[in-house]
Amino acid sequence: MNNTKVALLSNAPMFFAMVFLGSIMAWPQFEATLSENRWYRDMRGLTPFSLVQVIQSEVIEGGIVVHGVMRKDRCDVIPDLIRGRVQFEGKASKRTTVDTSPEDRITGLVGVNRAPSEEVEVWGPWVIRWEGEKPDGWRIFVTHENCPTPPHEQTNLFASGPWSDVTPEE
Repeated sequence: MNNTKVALLSNAPMFFAMVFLGSIMAWPQFEATLSENRWYRDMRGLTPFSLVQVIQSEVIEGGIVVHGVMRKDRCDVIPDLIRGRVQFEGKASKRTTVDTSPEDRITGLVGVNRAPSEEVEVWGPWVIRWEGEKPDGWRIFVTHENCPTPPHEQTNLFASGPWSDVTPEE
């Protein structure tokens, strides 16, 4: 034990240099693992959007209509890759479609990307289509491209909520 302590103390600069170089070499893998967490991507500004809130949802025949607010931070949305999933208690979630055409009809902008902005903007109404057993919840995933930093194309959870009517708080 004494020999180890003496060896470490006499070679302390070399030991710390090795630890420092090892940390530098391990950082890319550590950051890649961190970047899989939504909180880290939001904190670093790596997601294409932030401050997403669902303001209202309404269950209709054939699906649920949802809309809310968000801030567009970066990247270009791929309109054909806005996908939905419906969730069931104790069962696997199932894929479904998200119809953004109601928003397109309101805004008159079809296939146009929102420019990045510091302002919070309205999104929706979007219709998550579903026929069959009533789900417990829904999720929307959006794919973006042309992001300025890797990953240059990415798919992220945009919004989620219960399969129920939600009204705005007064």
